[in-house]
Amino acid sequence: MTHLRWLVAAACLVLAPAALSLPLWELEGARGQVRLLGSIHFLRASDYPLPPAMQRAYDEADVLVMELDMDDLDQLQAQATIMQMAMDPKGRNLETLIGPRDYAKARRDAEAINLQLDMFQPFEPWFASLQITQLRLMQLGFDPNLGLEQQWSVRARADGKEVRGLETLQDQLGALDSMPEQVQKKFFLMTIEEAVRAESMIDRTLSAWRNGDLDELGRETTQALREQPQVYQKLLVDRNRAWTRQIKELARDDGNYLVIVGSAHLLGEDSVLQMLERDGYKSTRITR
Repeated sequence: MTHLRWLVAAACLVLAPAALSLPLWELEGARGQVRLLGSIHFLRASDYPLPPAMQRAYDEADVLVMELDMDDLDQLQAQATIMQMAMDPKGRNLETLIGPRDYAKARRDAEAINLQLDMFQPFEPWFASLQITQLRLMQLGFDPNLGLEQQWSVRARADGKEVRGLETLQDQLGALDSMPEQVQKKFFLMTIEEAVRAESMIDRTLSAWRNGDLDELGRETTQALREQPQVYQKLLVDRNRAWTRQIKELARDDGNYLVIVGSAHLLGEDSVLQMLERDGYKSTRITR
């Protein structure tokens, strides 16, 4: 689960010319092979095929390690978990949690991009934010069913590859559901603001990528979250720290692993890659 900037950045990564560096790294010092790939949560049919180095990373892996174990995710149980966590335990609706004045403005802004906010009334702000993000990206032509994780989970099943998860659905949703009400409200209002200007955000992200400027790309994907320290800590830092512990275990094994996480988790000083390096595991970027 990610904020709009994260999803936009992930969706844009494969649009770059193949000659530029890829969001793909290999750990040094691992007993086997451990590669880390910045994922594309939403894609378009026109974004395939993926660059050859990504295809090779998949082909050479025995095990795919994703944020969630998509292969074993029970859809009915997942929906029940989501609905239980997405609704306010006190029975309050979205407008009540946001406040009438802010909700009215958010509704007008959403209507300007053909999104009907009232359809999210039963839900807490964090979940409404995720739904708005998904719908907005779909408006812009991106499809979650064409996302890298979804595509490769299906392919791995056919190829007999094992798929593992770094966290459970409850872990992932709990990072958002546990945020205080005022933090959720700010997260929601910023999601609306970003949804309105999503097209220009894509342009900026693409420009940073085409110029090979990963520092700028990292700032672009995490800028909004840095303005919300509690959100940044829960969605990025805490999860990166938990994943880093697990990836170090993979590095001590002699298997061939491909770890696929949202691209924002691999960029910046709080990234998984930086945490691994601080623990003695440097990484090499794969360019082709």
